[in-house]
Amino acid sequence: MAIKQVSAGSHHILTCADEYPQITPQWFDPQWWQEKGAVNGQAKGRGTTLFLDVDGEALVLRHYRRGGLPGKLLDDQYVFGGLEATRPFKELRLLSAMRDQGLNVPRPVAAHVQRSGLVYRGDLITAMIPESQDLHAVLCRQPLPEDRWFATGVAVARMHRAGVYHHDLNVRNVMIDSREEIWIIDFDRCDFRAGDKWKTRNVARFLRSLVKEKNKHAGFHWQQSDWNAFLEGLQSV
Repeated sequence: MAIKQVSAGSHHILTCADEYPQITPQWFDPQWWQEKGAVNGQAKGRGTTLFLDVDGEALVLRHYRRGGLPGKLLDDQYVFGGLEATRPFKELRLLSAMRDQGLNVPRPVAAHVQRSGLVYRGDLITAMIPESQDLHAVLCRQPLPEDRWFATGVAVARMHRAGVYHHDLNVRNVMIDSREEIWIIDFDRCDFRAGDKWKTRNVARFLRSLVKEKNKHAGFHWQQSDWNAFLEGLQSV
């Protein structure tokens, strides 16, 4: 996947979607999209994620924000240590590399960094996964078939085999689409790593998120046999 960089003043943009050669800093301004009537919805996490309709294609615009105590102090500012060390640039390049390996992750469109002295703010645009929902939403309504748990294990194993560490592998960062294919999202603070110990920690984190939701919601459709199917898929690759 070819990646191009454009800089204009304090704005620095990486693009890897040839169909959008006209990407400018305005593309990362929520108000600009609101005025164009292109915002279809939004989701709240550490920050606000906008769902956009751009020439008939569904895109996702995410502004990087800090969580926890640092978020209360610095909000959306990060220490600048070079463009390639910024979170948006790193996530776009990681997604591009994973797509090149055939992994089911969002297609990156553009990353944006606005530098101001020693700090920067950043954004990322990706293509929306069509007709998909996160695993948490599915399990709050109904059980997931055993073969889909197996497929989820396979998806995580393929990610690990590619050497990709996921910083926050949880039930909300696993998606299933209308064809019942499994996707993994949110690769902020993720990277390529050697070794195996981190893979075990990734899987343990995913298990903790399932147990947490099960303890919070009596109607959360997850049980030990589902986990067994996941582990079978994980170990099959």
